Amino acid sequence: MLARRWQRLGVGLLVLLASCAKFPPQPGIGISRDRLIITLTYAAPLDPRYFYFIALDDDGNQLTGPMPSLTIPWGNGWAALPRQADLDPNTGKPRQGPNLSHFVEIRVSAPGIGQALVYRVTNPTLEDYRQESLGAPLELTFLQNNQVRVTLDMRQLWANPTPIPDRIEVNFISVDEQRLSPQDNTPRQGFDGLGISGNEFVSIPLTSNQTFPTSPAFNPEPTTAGDARIDGLDLVDWRVQVIRAP
Repeated sequence: MLARRWQRLGVGLLVLLASCAKFPPQPGIGISRDRLIITLTYAAPLDPRYFYFIALDDDGNQLTGPMPSLTIPWGNGWAALPRQADLDPNTGKPRQGPNLSHFVEIRVSAPGIGQALVYRVTNPTLEDYRQESLGAPLELTFLQNNQVRVTLDMRQLWANPTPIPDRIEVNFISVDEQRLSPQDNTPRQGFDGLGISGNEFVSIPLTSNQTFPTSPAFNPEPTTAGDARIDGLDLVDWRVQVIRAP
């Protein structure tokens, strides 16, 4: 009887300790140490009315990459997509122009508050576009109302046994609305991406620890506000940190 009482007391004590103690966070099962840490700064606070995307292309072709959709056809509503006719019959991938393999959508609910979701594009073509959710990134942090940091596990993007690519093409696309109507032929006004046109994606090597841009010459984005019509969409600074496990 006494032994059972001590057993019950021991279980209760363990429950109490577990509920009160603060344990250091432990990495989840399958989380790797290969990371992409992306920090974006805008001319004004990120706005709940707008849409923000970190867009990636992993096809190994530096002539293709993520681009915003600026007129019909509207792609997936915010990114331009290749047509079936643009694909190389030998590789099944576009030879040049727009392409998209993954993206992160940052959803802002209020200034400095929001969530993010990671997606894999399973078919990037205009005629048969498909995507699937990969869940939330490792971290989403609003450093300031106009600055956000996203940490990605590379193995969330490229699960084993898929090898991590040697490089990816990256663009940071923001739009004031998602458009899908084929009857809407009004050119998009509210948008931004890398470069004056928004189409100047950058190629990021993933083979070693590095931080980009490595020099001003590597960065096609103006570092002063004004290349976008809407300040809340206007990217003024970006940083991509590549961390590879030893």
